[in-house]
Amino acid sequence: MKIAHISDLHLDANYKKENYYNTLHLIEYIINNKYDHLIISGDITENAEPASFELARSVFKNAGLLHRDKLTVIIGNHDIFGGVHLAEDVINFPAKCRKTNFYSKVNEFVYYFRETFEKNINPHGSYFPFVKELDYIVISGFNSIAPYSVMKNPFASNGKISTGKLRFIESILEENKFKDKTRIALTHHHFSKDTGDTAASSAAIWLAIEKQTMKLRGKKKIIREFSDLGFELVLHGHQHVNRVYSRKNVRFINSGGSILGDNFGKLSLNEIYVEPDGIKNKFVHLDKKVLPASSSQIIQAPSIPTQYFNTKEICLN
Repeated sequence: MKIAHISDLHLDANYKKENYYNTLHLIEYIINNKYDHLIISGDITENAEPASFELARSVFKNAGLLHRDKLTVIIGNHDIFGGVHLAEDVINFPAKCRKTNFYSKVNEFVYYFRETFEKNINPHGSYFPFVKELDYIVISGFNSIAPYSVMKNPFASNGKISTGKLRFIESILEENKFKDKTRIALTHHHFSKDTGDTAASSAAIWLAIEKQTMKLRGKKKIIREFSDLGFELVLHGHQHVNRVYSRKNVRFINSGGSILGDNFGKLSLNEIYVEPDGIKNKFVHLDKKVLPASSSQIIQAPSIPTQYFNTKEICLN
């Protein structure tokens, strides 16, 4: 199976128009080069706003990707709490996070990409974690975003994967039908040491703050668990770099530099070949698109029943 892995698109209906055009360019390449499946490991939007989710949905819909066999997505911290655009937004961001309904935003994310979640195996009352079976591959997708906390997650960029979530995945993967399948885990958060964020942004102060807080709690324990669960590959983003590294005989690949990374002015995607006898990967680089002189993009947010977003997921501690 030929898989394209990208991450951290940071689509925004009001700002960052270059992200939109460069995402279209990446998607066009993926379609034209006949990848079997596309994986996006979080931060699909910049500010978790309805118009930006609708913009992202339109990109996937127009490309014919809104199907569970063609696309797998997981949520990132920007898809729940958003980020900042102006310098003064940094001051107001903690208050915004306190007002954010974490579970409502997770439900909203799933709603916009609902076709891709069909037939997933997940805990009763919750969309994450999930198990998706694709031929001889089994994908386990995690929500690695930690709820907002003044002390433990003051800038809403830290991560957590609870023991309960890991035990759920373990219980599913113990089934005989998954015994001989290649196991891939998806998280948004990274497992490597911070190498610095090279993303282009007008809010340099915010980037400096995020760089010091983009941590995954209990990282070493999770790596051991992933190894014990037989994952051969872990795909993630969060840091805006492209990197391949190994921990406990598990290969980790970061595609966080797909749009924003310092790839010598290039876009990138992680091309993965998964065969019954092994996994191979390489990064493919494309020239960035020049932003058109007239690039306004207005997306009408759909009318969605508010009760859909107020359903609280079961928390697996």
